[in-house]
Amino acid sequence: MGQRQTHECYVNVTNRRANGFVEFDFSFGDADLYIEMILPERAFEEFCAHNNAARVSPEQAARWEAEREKWREGGL
Repeated sequence: MGQRQTHECYVNVTNRRANGFVEFDFSFGDADLYIEMILPERAFEEFCAHNNAARVSPEQAARWEAEREKWREGGL
Protein backbone atom coordinates (compact mmCIF):
# COMPACT_ATOMS: atom_id res chain seq x y z
CA MET A 1 0.00 0.00 0.00
CA GLY A 2 1.19 3.53 -0.64
CA GLN A 3 2.97 2.69 -3.88
CA ARG A 4 2.12 4.73 -6.95
CA GLN A 5 0.90 2.96 -10.03
CA THR A 6 3.06 3.11 -13.15
CA HIS A 7 0.35 3.17 -15.83
CA GLU A 8 -0.85 6.35 -17.47
CA CYS A 9 -4.11 7.71 -16.11
CA TYR A 10 -6.26 10.21 -17.96
CA VAL A 11 -9.13 12.44 -16.88
CA ASN A 12 -11.50 13.94 -19.42
CA VAL A 13 -13.90 16.45 -17.83
CA THR A 14 -17.24 16.17 -19.60
CA ASN A 15 -19.32 18.56 -17.48
CA ARG A 16 -19.08 20.89 -14.50
CA ARG A 17 -22.41 21.19 -12.74
CA ALA A 18 -23.67 24.37 -11.10
CA ASN A 19 -23.93 22.47 -7.79
CA GLY A 20 -20.14 21.92 -7.72
CA PHE A 21 -19.96 18.38 -9.07
CA VAL A 22 -17.56 17.39 -11.84
CA GLU A 23 -18.53 14.73 -14.38
CA PHE A 24 -15.57 13.05 -16.02
CA ASP A 25 -14.22 9.98 -17.78
CA PHE A 26 -11.33 8.20 -16.08
CA SER A 27 -9.06 5.85 -17.98
CA PHE A 28 -6.21 3.77 -16.67
CA GLY A 29 -3.57 2.62 -19.11
CA ASP A 30 -5.77 2.73 -22.19
CA ALA A 31 -7.72 5.85 -23.16
CA ASP A 32 -10.22 3.70 -25.07
CA LEU A 33 -11.32 1.98 -21.87
CA TYR A 34 -12.81 4.38 -19.37
CA ILE A 35 -15.41 4.75 -16.67
CA GLU A 36 -17.74 7.67 -16.21
CA MET A 37 -17.50 9.25 -12.77
CA ILE A 38 -18.90 12.18 -10.83
CA LEU A 39 -17.35 13.78 -7.75
CA PRO A 40 -17.54 17.04 -5.85
CA GLU A 41 -14.86 19.51 -7.06
CA ARG A 42 -12.52 19.02 -4.09
CA ALA A 43 -12.77 15.23 -4.23
CA PHE A 44 -12.17 15.37 -7.99
CA GLU A 45 -8.95 17.35 -7.48
CA GLU A 46 -7.79 14.91 -4.79
CA PHE A 47 -8.66 11.95 -7.02
CA CYS A 48 -6.63 13.40 -9.89
CA ALA A 49 -3.64 14.13 -7.65
CA HIS A 50 -3.73 10.69 -6.01
CA ASN A 51 -3.83 8.94 -9.40
CA ASN A 52 -1.38 11.35 -11.05
CA ALA A 53 -3.96 11.68 -13.81
CA ALA A 54 -3.17 13.71 -16.91
CA ARG A 55 -5.90 16.16 -17.89
CA VAL A 56 -7.09 15.68 -21.45
CA SER A 57 -7.25 18.88 -23.49
CA PRO A 58 -10.51 19.70 -25.29
CA GLU A 59 -8.71 19.13 -28.61
CA GLN A 60 -7.48 15.68 -27.56
CA ALA A 61 -10.92 14.79 -26.22
CA ALA A 62 -12.48 15.75 -29.56
CA ARG A 63 -9.99 13.54 -31.45
CA TRP A 64 -10.69 10.60 -29.14
CA GLU A 65 -14.45 11.08 -29.49
CA ALA A 66 -14.13 11.16 -33.30
CA GLU A 67 -12.27 7.84 -33.18
CA ARG A 68 -14.86 6.32 -30.85
CA GLU A 69 -17.63 7.50 -33.17
CA LYS A 70 -16.02 5.58 -36.04
CA TRP A 71 -16.24 2.40 -33.99
CA ARG A 72 -19.83 3.07 -32.97
CA GLU A 73 -20.87 3.60 -36.58
CA GLY A 74 -18.74 0.77 -37.95
CA GLY A 75 -16.85 3.09 -40.28
CA LEU A 76 -13.23 2.25 -39.72
